Amino acid sequence: MASDEQSVSQLLQKARALRQQGDYREAIEIYREVLDVDRDCLEALNEVGLVHVIIGEQALAEVAFDLAISISPYDFRAHSNKAEAHLTLGRFEEALDAAEAGLKLSPERAELWEKKARALESMMKIDEAIEAYNKAIKYDSENPETWKALALCLDAQEKWTEVARAYRIAAELHEKRGETKEAESCEKFAGFAESS
Repeated sequence: MASDEQSVSQLLQKARALRQQGDYREAIEIYREVLDVDRDCLEALNEVGLVHVIIGEQALAEVAFDLAISISPYDFRAHSNKAEAHLTLGRFEEALDAAEAGLKLSPERAELWEKKARALESMMKIDEAIEAYNKAIKYDSENPETWKALALCLDAQEKWTEVARAYRIAAELHEKRGETKEAESCEKFAGFAESS
């Protein structure tokens, strides 16, 4: 068993390296090797599904995510990834359904709240999207992307003080990460909001 675990670990590392290099077809083949050794490997299922999303094979991605969900319904990643696959296709109702299914099992996962918010925002349900973004922030206030997405929804409602606040928080978070250009951009948008 130890050699199988070592083999899976080595294969996952190789697949991840190939994915980072943009060798998506090669990465898929290595993920399949992992699944030949351990067909219930959640990491491999989620990661191969994400590769399928990147190359536009959402149907295959959905199969991988559904299999991961069937193996471990409480593992929020597959629900989140399935929502992402639907979002990339503009299937916002399905994305919302996937995010909500995950939230029923893992209600404190910021990533799922963020996917729900993106789906609602895309459906022009701005009030509900703002509520979902605020939930995402409640569970993870350190993600500048969530603050910027919230700012955009607040912008649609012309809540300039709140827009500026969200952008300033995003700027601080980018600055903490050493992402100076992103921080400067957020500060600029905060200034625009304040002058509106």
